[in-house]
Amino acid sequence: MFFVISVVVGLLLTGYCAFLLFNSLKENAGVSEEYKSTYDSLAALWNQVPFPDTNNIQAAKADQERVRLFLADFRKRFAPFPAPPAKDEKGFKTHLEDTLVRFRAEATNAGVLVPPDYSFGFSGLMGKLTYSTGNIRPWMQELEEIDAILDILYRAKINYLSGLQRVPVSMDDTGTGDFLAAATVTNQWGVVTPYKITFRGFSTEIAAVMEGFARSSNCFIIQNVVVVPDTSVQTVAYQPPSTQPTAAYAPRLANPNPGPGQGRPQPGGSPWPRKAPARVAPAPVAAAPGGGASAPSVVTMLSESPLLVTVSIDVVKLKALEH
Repeated sequence: MFFVISVVVGLLLTGYCAFLLFNSLKENAGVSEEYKSTYDSLAALWNQVPFPDTNNIQAAKADQERVRLFLADFRKRFAPFPAPPAKDEKGFKTHLEDTLVRFRAEATNAGVLVPPDYSFGFSGLMGKLTYSTGNIRPWMQELEEIDAILDILYRAKINYLSGLQRVPVSMDDTGTGDFLAAATVTNQWGVVTPYKITFRGFSTEIAAVMEGFARSSNCFIIQNVVVVPDTSVQTVAYQPPSTQPTAAYAPRLANPNPGPGQGRPQPGGSPWPRKAPARVAPAPVAAAPGGGASAPSVVTMLSESPLLVTVSIDVVKLKALEH
């Protein structure tokens, strides 16, 4: 019995020792694999160009700082628009009416013509008594963006603002010629809202508008520009006076020293005899090749015709940085 018990205990101890040996071999294999991976990574670092020594690490940190400053300066070109104030239905109605009046007054002060009682894309909202509260904030945001666009147009001194189109916010947006067949797009970078403006001006005003969009602190991306002659305005031309000389006459003067019998009125005549008018012969005119005198040419004083410009732009608003 003692021998049997000893054999059983020995078998159990042998099995336990074999289990411990198997686990040790498994852990050793894992450590060997980790060692090999670490060694390969170290060898790759040693063979890297440039080598990651202290100087190169400091240079990499300096490059990272330059990139950070570049991104900060880059975001200045995408300055956010002012956050629209929170308004209820009554407050939005008052704000909309006051803003449109201000837009018209600023146009008058800048010498820019606009259609009578122009609503700048919001004609469908004028006169309404109720507004959807969920649409008030998008409408307020569009007013802020249109304000920035009009500021550029007014500073450029365009002649006439023919129209401004925006994207509809909801089914409440109605109005002929106020909207684009497009929508606001939101992606991983931000929000893009398209607009289309039509105005009249000359090449100087067009260049000023393009420069204004390029220099704006907000991000405006010009997608398309269409320029055609504005046929509603006639070109002004100057017709010089005729260069052909005309006959000149000397003034009639009374005889300052009347002779005998010349101081009394003559029968049926004037009190003083008058000299016959002296006719000055016209200067000769060179004959045209066809045999007749050449007609005076028309000199155009305003050589540039007014242009009708349609500009499609995208307003880009970046998302806030995530910290």
